[in-house]
Amino acid sequence: MTPARPTAAAAAVVALALALAAGTACSPPPPAARRTTPTVAPKAAAAAAPIATPPRLVVLVIVDQLPAWAFLQKRPQLTGGFDRLLREGEWHTGEHPSAAAITAPGHAVISTGEPPATSGILANQWYRRAQDRLLASVQDPDAPGAASARWLRVPGIADAVAAAGTGAKAVSVSLKDRAAILSLGRAGLPIWYDRKAVAWTSTAPPAWLAEHNRKAPIAARLKERWTADPRRLAALSGTTDDQPGEAGEAGFGPTFPHDMTATKEPAYALLATPTGNQVVLDAALAAIDGESLGQDATPDLLVLSFSAHDYVGHGWGHESWEAWDMMLRLDEQLGRFLEALDQKVGAGQWAMLVTSDHGASPLPERAGGGRITYESIRESANRAASTALGLGDWIADTKFPSVYLSAAARARTARDQQRAIAKIVYALRSYPGLGRVERTLDVAGNCEQRTGDTFLICLALDPVESGEVFYMPARGWIMQEAAEPLATGHGSLHAYDREVPLLLVPPDRKSHAPLTAPSEAKIQMVRVPIILARWLGVAPPQKLPR
Repeated sequence: MTPARPTAAAAAVVALALALAAGTACSPPPPAARRTTPTVAPKAAAAAAPIATPPRLVVLVIVDQLPAWAFLQKRPQLTGGFDRLLREGEWHTGEHPSAAAITAPGHAVISTGEPPATSGILANQWYRRAQDRLLASVQDPDAPGAASARWLRVPGIADAVAAAGTGAKAVSVSLKDRAAILSLGRAGLPIWYDRKAVAWTSTAPPAWLAEHNRKAPIAARLKERWTADPRRLAALSGTTDDQPGEAGEAGFGPTFPHDMTATKEPAYALLATPTGNQVVLDAALAAIDGESLGQDATPDLLVLSFSAHDYVGHGWGHESWEAWDMMLRLDEQLGRFLEALDQKVGAGQWAMLVTSDHGASPLPERAGGGRITYESIRESANRAASTALGLGDWIADTKFPSVYLSAAARARTARDQQRAIAKIVYALRSYPGLGRVERTLDVAGNCEQRTGDTFLICLALDPVESGEVFYMPARGWIMQEAAEPLATGHGSLHAYDREVPLLLVPPDRKSHAPLTAPSEAKIQMVRVPIILARWLGVAPPQKLPR
């Protein structure tokens, strides 16, 4: 099935999103961090002056789940790679354009400049009515086991590189397949971790990748043990190793040490360790050599997405010892990577943009919130629908941000369906921890005509592909699976989910005093591919023809 094309109004949606830029610098939460109204319009991409000396390599670094508030909190202790970037570049607050502050839509926004309403990437996974099942954002139902950008409706930054016809290359590396694929688009070479094979894979694995798997086997890293300095982490975090709310992740418990060999699946446990970040960096360096990136005057693109940071956030929260230690280690790892770039590409010959696909909430115990299970939402919605339709299984799925009616419910008359939807909306509006519940058709489509929070919600939804009901957690509340408790989560309108650090290290940079706080102006994340395209010397990604 070919994904539906955006409506004629889609162009206006993104034009309006591009017109937003904003307000005041992000400060460390209070958990009730304030959301400001964008007021400053950025300069048009076409007005950007050409770069006198283009870089040989443009590097996009995405630290999965890095809230602006958490980065600002940890900045004073970052004396390695991040400090170098903040002595050579700029520090801004990036603002994601919609309520869909989750991995797949976030990577798609960074690559394409399009929110879910136009990119087609609605969530990490969502229910597809045509297949009557849940599919992942890069899952192809016609090719079992394959991953692709099939559901992406618009081109990404790698497509822009390919369209320029210069022979430049675009490569991405991530532990997550959706991060590797969606951060490029449909073109380029996405590389991700196959935990069943305990090795790197791709849509079309090159010979050098097989050689890297042989010379640097990930399986050899699964015996590493994650330990930490308790005195230092206690002093930095101001909390204990087992503070309320910590759940552990990937088979690890809430407290140090974390031994991969002691888990049921060490290959999965790797995802929640600093070793996970290191193998990404090792593969990225192998990609530079294998693809000869940055070796001539035509700029190439390299994308790194550090997924391990996301798993650590979910398992322990950003206030935890684990999150502090992960960030300190990433700072060191990034510093060594920058030195390697100097050697392989040349000092001053590369440019870098560092950001995140989404933020995250402070621990609910600190934010005065709580946790809601998808299963309880489904149960409540089904009870409500049953009051209109009689006993039955009327709900297909309730993954954020949508409630989907089942095929049985959709087989009922339009009048019955609307009665069931009204009952669901009424029931969920009284559900503890939900901040907003709406009929999707009341908030989706014609986004350019909407304002305030409704505009941000609209950008997260597709009037055809989204569920019949939209919901959003209240401030401080997070969503989770009943069988997989989380320390923290993300996916809402709240500033802690939508605001992320945005570090720009341009090719024509000059060293300066280290930055200790972001600029006052926010930059909309839909501008990221415009910035990257300018550095790469190509036109920004353009919408696909109808």
